[in-house]
Formats: sequence, C-alpha cells, structure tokens
Amino acid sequence: MSGSSMCIWELSHRGNQGSEAVVALQSWYGDYLLVDNDGTVRCGYSSDCQQSLFLLNLHDYGDWILKSMCTNKYLESDGQKVFCCATHLTCNHRWVPHLAIHAHVALYNLTNNCYARVDPTTEKVCVDLPEPYLEESGFLLRFCNGMYHLETSDHRFVSKEDTLEETPSWLTAFTLHLKPGCVACFSDGKGCLFYPQGQQRILTHGACPNNTEEWFFIKRLPAWVYLKACNKRFVSIVCGK
Repeated sequence: MSGSSMCIWELSHRGNQGSEAVVALQSWYGDYLLVDNDGTVRCGYSSDCQQSLFLLNLHDYGDWILKSMCTNKYLESDGQKVFCCATHLTCNHRWVPHLAIHAHVALYNLTNNCYARVDPTTEKVCVDLPEPYLEESGFLLRFCNGMYHLETSDHRFVSKEDTLEETPSWLTAFTLHLKPGCVACFSDGKGCLFYPQGQQRILTHGACPNNTEEWFFIKRLPAWVYLKACNKRFVSIVCGK
C-alpha cells in the first residue's frame, strides 16, 4: 500500500512535555491511531484522549521515536504489523517520516527571519528575502530512496558543494529532520547541516551552526502556473497602467 492514501497521516502538535512534543496521528479518513492497554494499535475514536497521544523524540538522523502516553511503551513494527508493547528501545522503534507529496515550499529561516532564494547572479541560495514573492524563492522537496533533494524553480538541485546541479545525485541528497509545526533542518547524515553563512547568508553545508541557524519553517506555496494563449504568447502584467 506504499504511497496510497491509507499510508498518509497528519501529525497534530498537542503541546510539549519537557523537551519532547506531544502529538497525535490522524489518518486521511479522519480517525486516529490509538493504543490499547494490551499494546494493540488500531484506528478509531476514543473518549480517552491519552489513547491517541504520543511523545515524539527526534533522533540524530531524522528518525522519529513515538512513545504512547497511554501505556508508556514504544510504537514499533515487525515489518508486517504495528504494535506498542516494548519498554526498551531497539531499531524497530525508529520511524522515518517523509512528506506525502513532492511539496512546493518556501523556506523561512527562524534565526534570520528571511526566506531562501536562488540568486541568479551568483547562482547560490541566499537567505535574505523578507517575503517569498519571487519565483526564485520557491523550492520543491523531492523524496527518493529515503532521502530528499531540494529542487530550485529552474529545476536544478542544491548540492553539498554549494553549487546547483542539473540532476539529483548523492551530492544533492540529504536527510530531512522534521519537527511538529513544519519546522525542519537538512542534514547529510554525517553531522553536517545546511545553514546560512557570511554576510550574504549563503546556504552552505557545514558543521557548526550558531543559535539554531539550521532550522527553517517550511511554508507550503500555492501552485504557480503560466497562462499561454492559443497564439503561444503568455499573459503578463504591465506595471503602472
């Protein structure tokens, strides 16, 4: 059922408990992921809200660990079924989230309070735009083989070598560390992160961001289209008239 609507879940942030987020998982059809006292995991509705709540812990490599607030046990899978019985962590308790679609987004840096854009002069990604009104501020998050590729509006890919590549490859692949509230950072999985550096705030691959500079709010953008007439000319705006 990979990729079907039955595999799509909406993560609802319900608060925090210490450093961990309290979340609920709601299916495409509106019901919730519930944990019974015997460890059974099912979809449905419950008068006991604790049954649908989990503590979300973020792992270093972008994995999620979900602990039931009803049973204090970890959500896991044996490859076929999902259950919630264990009190000690193993590799079976790690979950890798990925966005259900190739999302068209703007990236808002929480430290600099600016959006990322492609600078057509330097052909670098700069984090210096107050509002995402330019075509260059739109990016596509492409998910492939467990990794993400950040595609620009002119269909190139942001690489770890601070260049824009024509095709996706291991140089453009990164792990998405996703927090509740659509907050994320981009990692190579080896300790290095993408974050704005220098006076031009160029999005650069490095190891030592300061003041949480690596975190971005992912803002969903509307679908942009060109309007082409039957004479093969495009509709445009004439300013000042």
